[in-house]
Amino acid sequence: MAAIRYLPIDKTIIDEGMTFEFDLFIPSECKKKMNCFKENGSSITTDEKAMIDSMGPLYVEESEFEDYKQFCQNIKEAQEELEYISFEEKSETLYKNASEVLNNLFTNPETLANYDACKEVVHEIVGAILDDSFTIKSLLSIAAHDYYTHTHSINVAIYALSLGAFIDLQQETLLELGEAALLHDLGKSKISKAIINKNGKLTNLEFQEIQRHPTLGYSIGIKLGIKNKNVLLGIKHHHEKMDGSGYPSGMKGESIPLFARIISLSDIFDALTSKRSYKDPMTTFDALKLMKINMKNHVDIKLLDKMITMFR
Repeated sequence: MAAIRYLPIDKTIIDEGMTFEFDLFIPSECKKKMNCFKENGSSITTDEKAMIDSMGPLYVEESEFEDYKQFCQNIKEAQEELEYISFEEKSETLYKNASEVLNNLFTNPETLANYDACKEVVHEIVGAILDDSFTIKSLLSIAAHDYYTHTHSINVAIYALSLGAFIDLQQETLLELGEAALLHDLGKSKISKAIINKNGKLTNLEFQEIQRHPTLGYSIGIKLGIKNKNVLLGIKHHHEKMDGSGYPSGMKGESIPLFARIISLSDIFDALTSKRSYKDPMTTFDALKLMKINMKNHVDIKLLDKMITMFR
Protein backbone atom coordinates (compact mmCIF):
# COMPACT_ATOMS: atom_id res chain seq x y z
CA MET A 1 0.00 0.00 0.00
CA ALA A 2 1.43 3.36 -1.13
CA ALA A 3 2.30 5.87 1.59
CA ILE A 4 0.04 8.91 1.84
CA ARG A 5 1.72 12.09 0.66
CA TYR A 6 1.09 15.49 2.28
CA LEU A 7 1.57 18.88 0.67
CA PRO A 8 2.15 22.20 2.53
CA ILE A 9 -0.42 24.99 2.19
CA ASP A 10 -0.50 28.77 2.70
CA LYS A 11 -1.82 29.05 6.25
CA THR A 12 -2.06 32.89 6.09
CA ILE A 13 -5.40 32.65 4.28
CA ILE A 14 -6.97 30.72 7.17
CA ASP A 15 -9.09 32.79 9.52
CA GLU A 16 -11.37 32.30 12.49
CA GLY A 17 -14.79 30.90 11.56
CA MET A 18 -13.67 29.27 8.29
CA THR A 19 -14.64 25.69 7.41
CA PHE A 20 -12.99 23.42 4.85
CA GLU A 21 -13.83 20.40 2.70
CA PHE A 22 -10.47 18.84 3.54
CA ASP A 23 -8.55 17.86 6.67
CA LEU A 24 -5.64 19.92 7.98
CA PHE A 25 -2.53 18.16 9.25
CA ILE A 26 0.52 19.04 11.31
CA PRO A 27 3.73 16.99 11.75
CA SER A 28 3.88 14.84 14.87
CA GLU A 29 6.61 15.42 17.43
CA CYS A 30 8.76 12.69 15.91
CA LYS A 31 8.06 14.24 12.46
CA LYS A 32 7.74 10.78 10.90
CA LYS A 33 3.99 10.96 10.59
CA MET A 34 1.19 13.51 10.40
CA ASN A 35 -1.48 14.26 13.00
CA CYS A 36 -4.88 15.59 12.00
CA PHE A 37 -5.17 19.16 13.35
CA LYS A 38 -8.66 19.94 12.01
CA GLU A 39 -11.24 17.69 10.41
CA ASN A 40 -13.22 18.93 7.41
CA GLY A 41 -16.62 20.49 8.11
CA SER A 42 -15.75 22.06 11.49
CA SER A 43 -14.94 25.76 11.82
CA ILE A 44 -11.71 27.34 13.10
CA THR A 45 -12.05 28.68 16.65
CA THR A 46 -10.27 31.73 18.11
CA ASP A 47 -7.82 29.52 20.00
CA GLU A 48 -7.11 27.39 16.93
CA LYS A 49 -6.44 30.52 14.85
CA ALA A 50 -3.90 31.66 17.47
CA MET A 51 -2.25 28.21 17.38
CA ILE A 52 -2.06 28.25 13.58
CA ASP A 53 -0.36 31.67 13.66
CA SER A 54 2.26 30.47 16.12
CA MET A 55 3.00 26.99 14.73
CA GLY A 56 4.91 25.77 11.69
CA PRO A 57 3.39 24.78 8.32
CA LEU A 58 0.03 23.08 7.79
CA TYR A 59 -0.51 20.26 5.31
CA VAL A 60 -3.28 18.58 3.34
CA GLU A 61 -3.32 15.11 1.83
CA GLU A 62 -2.23 15.10 -1.81
CA SER A 63 -5.60 13.61 -2.76
CA GLU A 64 -7.34 16.71 -1.35
CA PHE A 65 -4.94 19.30 -2.75
CA GLU A 66 -7.35 20.20 -5.60
CA ASP A 67 -10.04 20.91 -2.98
CA TYR A 68 -7.57 23.19 -1.21
CA LYS A 69 -6.77 25.03 -4.48
CA GLN A 70 -10.49 25.55 -5.14
CA PHE A 71 -10.87 26.91 -1.59
CA CYS A 72 -8.07 29.44 -2.30
CA GLN A 73 -9.75 30.48 -5.54
CA ASN A 74 -13.06 31.02 -3.75
CA ILE A 75 -11.32 33.19 -1.13
CA LYS A 76 -9.61 35.25 -3.83
CA GLU A 77 -12.88 35.83 -5.74
CA ALA A 78 -14.69 36.81 -2.54
CA GLN A 79 -11.97 39.35 -1.70
CA GLU A 80 -12.04 40.82 -5.20
CA GLU A 81 -15.82 41.13 -5.06
CA LEU A 82 -15.61 42.80 -1.66
CA GLU A 83 -13.02 45.28 -2.93
CA TYR A 84 -15.13 46.03 -5.99
CA ILE A 85 -18.36 46.59 -4.05
CA SER A 86 -16.71 48.43 -1.75
CA PHE A 87 -15.14 51.68 -2.44
CA GLU A 88 -18.35 53.64 -2.71
CA GLU A 89 -20.07 51.79 0.09
CA LYS A 90 -17.04 52.16 2.35
CA SER A 91 -16.82 55.82 1.38
CA GLU A 92 -20.47 56.42 2.20
CA THR A 93 -19.95 54.93 5.66
CA LEU A 94 -16.77 56.98 6.10
CA TYR A 95 -18.58 60.20 5.15
CA LYS A 96 -21.50 59.48 7.47
CA ASN A 97 -19.12 58.81 10.37
CA ALA A 98 -17.06 61.92 9.56
CA SER A 99 -20.20 64.06 9.47
CA GLU A 100 -21.21 62.88 12.94
CA VAL A 101 -17.70 63.45 14.32
CA LEU A 102 -17.50 66.98 12.86
CA ASN A 103 -20.97 67.83 14.12
CA ASN A 104 -19.85 66.83 17.63
CA LEU A 105 -16.64 68.82 17.26
CA PHE A 106 -18.41 72.02 16.21
CA THR A 107 -20.85 71.58 19.09
CA ASN A 108 -18.03 71.06 21.63
CA PRO A 109 -14.88 72.37 19.91
CA GLU A 110 -12.56 72.23 22.92
CA THR A 111 -13.29 68.62 23.89
CA LEU A 112 -10.20 66.45 23.45
CA ALA A 113 -12.21 63.30 22.65
CA ASN A 114 -13.84 65.08 19.69
CA TYR A 115 -10.43 66.18 18.40
CA ASP A 116 -9.10 62.61 18.73
CA ALA A 117 -12.11 61.35 16.74
CA CYS A 118 -11.27 63.90 14.02
CA LYS A 119 -7.73 62.56 13.74
CA GLU A 120 -9.23 59.08 13.23
CA VAL A 121 -11.40 60.49 10.42
CA VAL A 122 -8.30 61.99 8.75
CA HIS A 123 -6.59 58.57 8.82
CA GLU A 124 -9.69 57.02 7.20
CA ILE A 125 -9.88 59.67 4.45
CA VAL A 126 -6.16 59.39 3.71
CA GLY A 127 -6.57 55.60 3.55
CA ALA A 128 -9.46 55.98 1.11
CA ILE A 129 -7.57 58.40 -1.12
CA LEU A 130 -4.48 56.18 -1.20
CA ASP A 131 -6.66 53.13 -1.97
CA ASP A 132 -6.04 51.68 -5.44
CA SER A 133 -9.80 51.91 -6.10
CA PHE A 134 -9.88 55.67 -5.58
CA THR A 135 -10.73 57.89 -8.55
CA ILE A 136 -11.71 61.54 -8.91
CA LYS A 137 -15.16 60.35 -9.99
CA SER A 138 -15.54 58.52 -6.70
CA LEU A 139 -14.27 61.63 -4.90
CA LEU A 140 -17.11 63.68 -6.36
CA SER A 141 -19.63 61.01 -5.39
CA ILE A 142 -18.46 61.04 -1.75
CA ALA A 143 -18.78 64.78 -1.20
CA ALA A 144 -22.15 66.11 -0.03
CA HIS A 145 -23.35 69.09 -2.02
CA ASP A 146 -25.61 70.84 0.45
CA TYR A 147 -23.47 73.38 2.27
CA TYR A 148 -23.25 73.02 6.03
CA THR A 149 -20.20 74.00 8.07
CA HIS A 150 -19.34 70.42 9.07
CA THR A 151 -19.98 68.82 5.65
CA HIS A 152 -18.04 71.67 4.05
CA SER A 153 -15.10 70.84 6.32
CA ILE A 154 -15.20 67.17 5.25
CA ASN A 155 -15.40 68.13 1.57
CA VAL A 156 -12.47 70.53 1.92
CA ALA A 157 -10.44 67.76 3.59
CA ILE A 158 -11.28 65.36 0.73
CA TYR A 159 -10.32 67.89 -1.97
CA ALA A 160 -7.18 69.05 -0.12
CA LEU A 161 -5.99 65.49 0.45
CA SER A 162 -6.72 64.49 -3.15
CA LEU A 163 -4.65 67.43 -4.37
CA GLY A 164 -1.94 66.67 -1.81
CA ALA A 165 -1.75 63.06 -3.01
CA PHE A 166 -1.76 64.24 -6.64
CA ILE A 167 1.32 66.42 -6.04
CA ASP A 168 3.00 63.48 -4.30
CA LEU A 169 3.00 64.61 -0.67
CA GLN A 170 4.16 61.81 1.64
CA GLN A 171 1.59 59.97 3.76
CA GLU A 172 2.77 61.61 7.00
CA THR A 173 2.40 65.05 5.40
CA LEU A 174 -1.04 64.10 4.08
CA LEU A 175 -2.15 63.26 7.62
CA GLU A 176 -1.04 66.72 8.77
CA LEU A 177 -2.72 68.39 5.78
CA GLY A 178 -5.93 66.45 6.40
CA GLU A 179 -6.03 67.57 10.01
CA ALA A 180 -5.55 71.23 9.05
CA ALA A 181 -8.21 70.97 6.32
CA LEU A 182 -10.75 69.21 8.54
CA LEU A 183 -10.28 71.81 11.29
CA HIS A 184 -9.85 74.87 9.05
CA ASP A 185 -13.27 76.35 9.96
CA LEU A 186 -13.27 75.32 13.61
CA GLY A 187 -13.21 78.98 14.66
CA LYS A 188 -16.71 79.38 13.20
CA SER A 189 -17.95 77.45 16.24
CA LYS A 190 -17.28 80.66 18.20
CA ILE A 191 -19.15 82.91 15.76
CA SER A 192 -22.88 83.66 16.10
CA LYS A 193 -24.99 81.14 14.14
CA ALA A 194 -27.13 84.03 12.92
CA ILE A 195 -24.06 85.35 11.06
CA ILE A 196 -22.81 81.94 9.91
CA ASN A 197 -26.23 80.96 8.50
CA LYS A 198 -27.25 84.36 7.14
CA ASN A 199 -28.66 84.10 3.60
CA GLY A 200 -28.16 87.69 2.48
CA LYS A 201 -25.07 89.86 2.21
CA LEU A 202 -23.15 90.39 5.44
CA THR A 203 -22.84 93.86 6.90
CA ASN A 204 -19.33 95.27 7.41
CA LEU A 205 -19.53 94.46 11.13
CA GLU A 206 -20.72 90.91 10.42
CA PHE A 207 -17.93 90.38 7.91
CA GLN A 208 -15.39 91.65 10.45
CA GLU A 209 -16.75 89.06 12.87
CA ILE A 210 -16.47 86.28 10.27
CA GLN A 211 -12.87 87.33 9.60
CA ARG A 212 -12.01 86.35 13.17
CA HIS A 213 -12.63 82.65 12.57
CA PRO A 214 -9.12 81.65 11.34
CA THR A 215 -7.43 83.10 14.44
CA LEU A 216 -10.17 81.69 16.67
CA GLY A 217 -9.58 78.27 15.10
CA TYR A 218 -5.84 78.66 15.64
CA SER A 219 -6.46 79.44 19.34
CA ILE A 220 -8.77 76.44 19.76
CA GLY A 221 -6.11 74.26 18.11
CA ILE A 222 -3.56 75.38 20.69
CA LYS A 223 -6.03 74.70 23.52
CA LEU A 224 -6.55 71.19 22.12
CA GLY A 225 -2.81 70.63 22.40
CA ILE A 226 -1.96 70.77 18.69
CA LYS A 227 1.76 71.53 18.45
CA ASN A 228 2.34 70.87 14.75
CA LYS A 229 3.02 74.27 13.15
CA ASN A 230 1.97 73.07 9.68
CA VAL A 231 -1.49 72.20 11.04
CA LEU A 232 -1.86 75.38 13.09
CA LEU A 233 -0.70 77.70 10.30
CA GLY A 234 -2.87 75.89 7.76
CA ILE A 235 -5.88 76.72 9.94
CA LYS A 236 -4.79 80.30 10.64
CA HIS A 237 -3.90 81.37 7.09
CA HIS A 238 -6.42 79.63 4.81
CA HIS A 239 -7.99 83.01 3.92
CA GLU A 240 -4.74 84.69 2.87
CA LYS A 241 -4.54 85.72 -0.81
CA MET A 242 -1.56 85.63 -3.12
CA ASP A 243 -1.73 89.41 -3.72
CA GLY A 244 -1.71 90.14 0.02
CA SER A 245 -5.36 91.21 0.24
CA GLY A 246 -6.42 88.28 2.46
CA TYR A 247 -6.68 87.91 6.22
CA PRO A 248 -5.69 87.72 9.06
CA SER A 249 -2.06 88.66 8.25
CA GLY A 250 -2.06 90.00 4.69
CA MET A 251 0.59 87.46 3.66
CA LYS A 252 1.69 87.32 0.01
CA GLY A 253 2.69 84.68 -2.50
CA GLU A 254 4.62 81.65 -1.33
CA SER A 255 5.15 83.18 2.11
CA ILE A 256 1.63 81.80 2.66
CA PRO A 257 2.12 78.24 4.03
CA LEU A 258 1.57 75.42 1.51
CA PHE A 259 -1.23 73.85 3.57
CA ALA A 260 -3.07 77.19 3.68
CA ARG A 261 -2.77 77.57 -0.12
CA ILE A 262 -4.11 74.05 -0.71
CA ILE A 263 -6.96 74.52 1.79
CA SER A 264 -7.83 77.90 0.26
CA LEU A 265 -8.28 76.33 -3.19
CA SER A 266 -10.32 73.46 -1.76
CA ASP A 267 -12.42 75.86 0.32
CA ILE A 268 -13.31 78.03 -2.67
CA PHE A 269 -13.97 75.03 -4.93
CA ASP A 270 -16.38 73.46 -2.44
CA ALA A 271 -18.18 76.76 -1.81
CA LEU A 272 -18.72 77.19 -5.57
CA THR A 273 -19.87 73.61 -6.20
CA SER A 274 -22.17 73.32 -3.16
CA LYS A 275 -25.86 74.17 -3.06
CA ARG A 276 -26.75 77.11 -0.84
CA SER A 277 -30.19 78.47 0.01
CA TYR A 278 -29.45 81.50 -2.19
CA LYS A 279 -27.60 79.83 -5.11
CA ASP A 280 -27.41 76.68 -7.19
CA PRO A 281 -24.16 74.71 -7.29
CA MET A 282 -21.71 75.28 -10.15
CA THR A 283 -20.36 72.38 -12.17
CA THR A 284 -16.77 71.30 -11.60
CA PHE A 285 -15.77 72.75 -14.98
CA ASP A 286 -17.45 76.13 -14.40
CA ALA A 287 -16.05 76.43 -10.87
CA LEU A 288 -12.48 75.75 -12.01
CA LYS A 289 -12.88 78.11 -14.97
CA LEU A 290 -14.14 80.90 -12.71
CA MET A 291 -11.26 80.36 -10.30
CA LYS A 292 -8.72 80.42 -13.15
CA ILE A 293 -10.08 83.62 -14.73
CA ASN A 294 -11.46 85.67 -11.83
CA MET A 295 -9.25 84.63 -8.92
CA LYS A 296 -5.81 84.50 -10.52
CA ASN A 297 -4.47 87.12 -8.09
CA HIS A 298 -5.95 85.40 -5.06
CA VAL A 299 -5.10 81.71 -5.38
CA ASP A 300 -1.88 79.83 -6.11
CA ILE A 301 -2.17 79.41 -9.89
CA LYS A 302 0.40 76.61 -10.03
CA LEU A 303 -1.61 74.62 -7.51
CA LEU A 304 -4.85 75.48 -9.31
CA ASP A 305 -3.38 74.13 -12.57
CA LYS A 306 -2.51 70.92 -10.70
CA MET A 307 -6.09 70.73 -9.42
CA ILE A 308 -7.46 71.23 -12.96
CA THR A 309 -5.20 68.42 -14.23
CA MET A 310 -6.30 66.25 -11.32
CA PHE A 311 -9.98 66.68 -12.20
CA ARG A 312 -9.33 65.83 -15.84
